[in-house]
Parts: sequence; C-alpha cells; structure tokens
Amino acid sequence: MTLVWSCFWFVASLLTMALLVHGQPGFLSIDCGIPDGLNYTDDTTQMVYTSDAKYIDTGINQEISAATYMTQTDVPRQYRNLRSFPDGTRNCYTLTPVNKSSRYLLRASFMYGDYDGLNKPPQFDVYVGVNLWYVNLPSTGDGYWRNEIIFYATTDYISVCLVNIGHGIPYISTLELRLLDNSIYQAANESQLLQLYNRNHFRPSGRIRFPDDAYDRIWYPWGENPWTLINTSSPINLKEDNGYQPPLSVMNTAVTPSKSSENFSFNFPTSNLNKSFQYQIFMHFAELELLRSNEFRQFNIFIDGVFAHGPFSLVYLSADTIFIYSALNGLNRHVIDFRKTTTSTLPPILNAVETYILQPLSARPTDSRDVDAIMNIKTRYNIRRNWMGDPCLPASFLWEGLNCNCTHSKPPTIISLDLSSSGLTGEVSPLLSNLTSLQLLDVSNNRLTGPVPNFLTELTSLKFLNLSNNNLTGTIPTVLQERSNNGSLSLSIDNNPHLVGSSIVPVNDNILPCQGGSCKKRRMTVVHIVAPVILALIMLIVMVYVFRRINQRRRHRGALAGSNTGFFTDDNGRKYPTDLESLNPI
Repeated sequence: MTLVWSCFWFVASLLTMALLVHGQPGFLSIDCGIPDGLNYTDDTTQMVYTSDAKYIDTGINQEISAATYMTQTDVPRQYRNLRSFPDGTRNCYTLTPVNKSSRYLLRASFMYGDYDGLNKPPQFDVYVGVNLWYVNLPSTGDGYWRNEIIFYATTDYISVCLVNIGHGIPYISTLELRLLDNSIYQAANESQLLQLYNRNHFRPSGRIRFPDDAYDRIWYPWGENPWTLINTSSPINLKEDNGYQPPLSVMNTAVTPSKSSENFSFNFPTSNLNKSFQYQIFMHFAELELLRSNEFRQFNIFIDGVFAHGPFSLVYLSADTIFIYSALNGLNRHVIDFRKTTTSTLPPILNAVETYILQPLSARPTDSRDVDAIMNIKTRYNIRRNWMGDPCLPASFLWEGLNCNCTHSKPPTIISLDLSSSGLTGEVSPLLSNLTSLQLLDVSNNRLTGPVPNFLTELTSLKFLNLSNNNLTGTIPTVLQERSNNGSLSLSIDNNPHLVGSSIVPVNDNILPCQGGSCKKRRMTVVHIVAPVILALIMLIVMVYVFRRINQRRRHRGALAGSNTGFFTDDNGRKYPTDLESLNPI
C-alpha cells in the first residue's frame, strides 16, 4: 500500500509540475526576450510565462529603457523586455504544440520603450502563417499594443514572422496562444480569420481576463456609458450559450434604456479602417431581473436599419450569445439597434459585445504533409539554415535549397530539395520519402553512410538524384538503375568507394527542374568535365600531326641516303634532290 501511495503522489507531483510549466491545457504564454530557461507566474492571471528561446533561433534579448520603466511603474513584467531582430529580413517563431483543425486565439504584444535609445518606434510587417497580419504598433516609446486574432489551425504548428520593410528593426514583447472550443467563432476557418476590433463589458471600470474568462479573452469597459446599469450577485448559467462562456464578471452586469418605453442602440466607427473590411458582431445576453408575471422582455436586432435577428427573449440567469451571419462593410459608422416588440413591457438589455474584422486568407500554406516532412528532416539532420515560417510562401522568402510547385487550386508542394554540402551524417533518412512530389533531390558531398534505400524508388516524380561523394555501401536498387538506363532519371552516385556500381553518372540533364542553384551547379559540373576533355583532344590532334611530320622527314632522309640517281620520289610522285641542303620538291 505504501508503494502504491508513493507512486500516486509521484504521478500527482509530475502532473502538478506539468501544469505549472504549461499552465492551462492548450495555452502557451511566451515572454519574448527573457533568458532561456526562465519561467515565472504572472501576478494578475496566475499563468506561467516562459522564455521564447526554444521557439526561435534568431534575435537579441533587449530591455526597455530605464526612463520608460521609471515613468510607468505599472508596466507589466512581460513588457519590460523584448526580442529584436537586427539580422535577416524575415524572422519567425514556430509555436508548438498545436491541435490541427482547431481554433485558437493568438495575441501578439509590442512595447518599444525606446530600448535602442533612438526614440523612433519602427514599423514592420507581421505574418501569421503565409498571410499578412494587420497589427497596430506603438507610435511612441511609452505605449504598448495588443493585437489579437482568432483563426483555424491547418497544421500542427503556427508560425509568426516579423518582416523588416526598411523602417526600423522589428521587435516583439509577448506571444500568447489560447485553445478555444471548436464550436465557437466558426467564421474563423480555412479561408478567413477574425481580427479583434473591440471587446467590451458594461461594468463601470476594470479590465477582465483569465482566470475569470476561461479562454483568456480580454474585456475592456465600454467607456462613456449613457445607459442604465443593472446587475446581480446571483450565479449565471454560462453553459447555455453554445460554448462562448463569457465570464461571470462580464455577464452579471448589463445596460438598458433609462425608460421602459425606449429602445437603445450603439455604434462603432470604421472611418479609420479600410472600407473594404468586413465585420462580424457577437452579442452576449443574460436576463438579470426576475420578472413579475405581468412583465415581459422581447426585442429585435437591427443593423444599419436592416432587420438582423428576432424576436428575441431571454431566460433568467442564463447566458445566450447572438452573432450576425452576414458581414458588415462599406460604411464609416455601423449602428446596432435593439427595438422592443409591441408586446414587450420592458426595454432591451445587453451584457457584452465583441466586434471582429473578417480578414480573407488569400494565400494557402504549403501542404501540411510536406511541412511536417521538411520540419522533421531539419530536426533529423540538425540543419543550420534560416528555415523559418512556411517553406514555400511568400515566394520572396522561399527556403534556401527548396523549390515549390505553387498553384491556386492546391496547396504548394516541395518539388526540389538541395542539401548538398550540408554536413549530413548517418543514413539517408526515410523522412525524405514523405516529400512525395520531389523531382530533384541532391544530397551530394556529405558524410552519409549505409545502403541506398529502396524507398527512393517510391518517389515516382523524381527526375534527378545526386548521391555522389558520400560513404554509401551495398548496391543500387534495381528500379533506380532501370530508370537511369531508360533516361527517366538522372542519377549521380559516383565517389562512394564501397558502393557497387558507383560509376553511374547523370544521363539526361534536360529533365531537371532548375531551381535554387541546383541546375546552375550541375551545368558548372558538366563544363568542368567537358572542357578538359576537349583540351586534351586538341592536344592529342596536335601531337599526332607533329609525330607524322617527324616520321615523314625521317623517311625522306633515308631515301636520300640510299639514292644513286641524285633524286628521290615521294608517295605523291614529287621529286626531291639528294642535296640535303634543300627539301623543296622539283
């Protein structure tokens, strides 16, 4: 029994440690720019923040200026430091683990804090995956901005990339990832994401987030509030709102018109945003008053004067969420009206509201199978290249040594991989077989060992395979030899001393998918081989000609020495005098 309890407490301790390190399941809280291995618990949220070192290979840890920190004593700990990226155009975080086909809230925060002493906040681009993220960046040294999106994960990792556009060095303060219930915010899908515009409650003051909000959404007070507040201290059933679960501290306060005969409305301006943007609104309701038998609350919702939903009535102390399916666009200001029905004795109420910008995802990320494969290959061979973000897109940031097939109808796939002279060791990894669209594979000039694997024969699109200058052993698979012989595969496998048949050389250079220097290097190799051959051939022709002339003269001298007539005749019938002083024909 003692042993059982010991094991129980050991497992419990491990689980507790895991929760302390990782926080809420599906949550990832990263403080950018703190030392590797450092973790701490935030005083407000009680969530554990961790260093960003294991999520990115580049950048420099920095701290905001002492002057900024001293003038703002309420600066949260995670904004006191940052990571900057003075080197390279694109630098990317790879956030893992991620549940593929799940919805996430992703928040990135930026505080410049005059960390570089230039007093000039930079402007740069931020990408999530392969699509531009329209972030707001501080315009002064003492402010910070949170930027938040809700999106649908199509891979088991998320990349966040900062791109230098020539207006200062990119930097970042925090990254926060929150797993959501997959049944909510369904407008976030493979073709679009939701970018937060505002999220408000109607309490007099105070910011609300985790642990009050199970998803760590941050709720801000509405601001100037012309309506009447109503509230309750009774518990509210938050489970009836289809999974949105707005926090109790948000839902136990609502606003209503001051007179029961009135309707009410609110609006949000969009004049400072792109007119082509579309919006989606989520409204949260709960009846906070126990109505008498002669009281009834029912209303309709109109947006920009157009009926949107209703008639709508509420259940006492039970949360409900209404969202508008049709997106809003084109206007400088949108107006949401709540109008009581003719049978209602009480005015409408509203507890909280969220507004999002719908952002189309114009680019499709690289095929997830290829992404998984190339990421695993990078790990397997410990490849030290600036392989960050999506391998194929944007096209201007195509990974070194790769080429991709990009069409609008399908996700990009990797068709060329050049790992020559990359210090690869060990056997040719079966991970390469997962790149099923490969046409070119070059792993020459490494220290690969073991046999030429049969899985290479399964890459039916392969047109060029260079395994030369390694330490491979055994024999060449029959299928590869046959494809090399019939010209469908250009195979290089020379300079593998212990490989039988290693004299095979490329046979068809016209079928190679030119890319990333691979074909250029190949043509240079051909030139280096052909040029010396031609030179040697010319030298051989010259030498033959010289030897023939010398032999011809020797025959001439022999004929002169044996002649008694004073002349000798050559093979063409021309006569020469026996006088050795002249060999001109007569």
